Amino acid sequence: MITFILGYAVTLPFLIVLLFAGILFEHNEWRGWAVFSGILATVVAYFYFKFPFVYALYGAGVYAVIGVFWSFYRYKRHVVKQVEKTRAPGMSGGQKQVLIEAMHPTAMLGTITAWILIWPFSILDNLIGDIINTVEHLVKTVFRGVYHKIYTSAVAQIK
Repeated sequence: MITFILGYAVTLPFLIVLLFAGILFEHNEWRGWAVFSGILATVVAYFYFKFPFVYALYGAGVYAVIGVFWSFYRYKRHVVKQVEKTRAPGMSGGQKQVLIEAMHPTAMLGTITAWILIWPFSILDNLIGDIINTVEHLVKTVFRGVYHKIYTSAVAQIK
């Protein structure tokens, strides 16, 4: 019984940390790390919760189908965002052509595959991405002065 409780006390927080790490990796477009977090979380959950392998196979099939449909939605959002960039004033024809070529599905095969593999992280990033952006904005702008004061004070002690 103690091992079971201790296992939950260690495993569940670890899985939660992997979940948040995966969301942050996806948010920052570090998809390789997001995929790694997802695989690690899956392996840990599989061995800890000890569900039958056949259920894992069924789950993988359902997971893949959801991922494919999510990738359609995510690709559509990406293309719309890229098209908006091409409408920016002052963008040259060459820059537009680079964006057009970069959003072609064959040029995005790795990204589309990652969206399929890490769709839970991608969905959660889409849901809480604005919160993450707000925190980043606060750190970069509002709290910047505080960080500069700390830095200036520390450097002044060196001189």
